[in-house]
Formats: sequence, C-alpha cells, structure tokens
Amino acid sequence: GIKSAKPNGVTYTSVINACAYSKHPGDRKDAFEIAFRVFKQMTVKDLRPDAVTYTCLLNVCRYCLSKTDEKLRFNISKSLFKECSEAGFVDDYVLGALNNVVTKEQYIHLVGSGEQSSSHLPSDWTRMIPQRLKGKKLVGSNYAKRQ
Repeated sequence: GIKSAKPNGVTYTSVINACAYSKHPGDRKDAFEIAFRVFKQMTVKDLRPDAVTYTCLLNVCRYCLSKTDEKLRFNISKSLFKECSEAGFVDDYVLGALNNVVTKEQYIHLVGSGEQSSSHLPSDWTRMIPQRLKGKKLVGSNYAKRQ
C-alpha cells in the first residue's frame, strides 16, 4: 500500500455507516460505541463531518439503540441535529434519518414542523448544501453523485 495514504472524511463516514448495519443484535452496543469513537476521532483530526456523516450517525442511533430507550435516542439525535444544523449540512437525507430515529412529536420539536423536505428550513441550516439539491430526495447514497 501507499505509506503516505491517510484516511479522509469518506473513510471515517464509511466506518460509521458500517456500524449502523451490524447484523448481530449482540454487537449493536459495540457498533454504537465504535461509530461515535470514530466520529470523535474524525473531528479531532480536523475532518469536517458532512450531511452524509450526520445521516450515518443518525442511522447508527436508529439501528443500534433500543427503541425502548426513547430518551437516549432523542438526546443523542437532538445533539447531532443541532451540530448538523449549525454546520449547515441539513438535507433531505438528514431529515429522513432523523424522522426514523425519533418520535413524530420529537421531530416536530427539533425541525419546527413535520415537513421532511429541506426546502422549508432556515437557509443557515442548509447553507453547505448546493442550491440545486435543496429539497430533493436523491436516489443512491454516494455523496459525490450529489454534488
């Protein structure tokens, strides 16, 4: 391999995404911890999370946290959504993932409405999303295709 090669944001996000889809229920706690450890490492290395990273983290919450632990799911999702909106990376995928991890009432509390389209959001929340992609649900999950 190339000795000078270093992981980038896509590498870290891919690991986080893999954690969301842990096949064995007994592994989900470890997968959750790994995902958030990788996320922390990503930010320490000054790699900026994007909409795909936040979508993957919300999916980790959806699939790795017990549905019965509604308070924990909400608190972590709330923190992630706040970070994502402050960074300007809220898109339709983030909204869809958020909608899948919290209750309808919690979603409305966080987003301000039940809408699942980023076209109605404050522009500051979506400022890093290219204008032509705002409010569009895209097919596929490759962020590069979205730009």
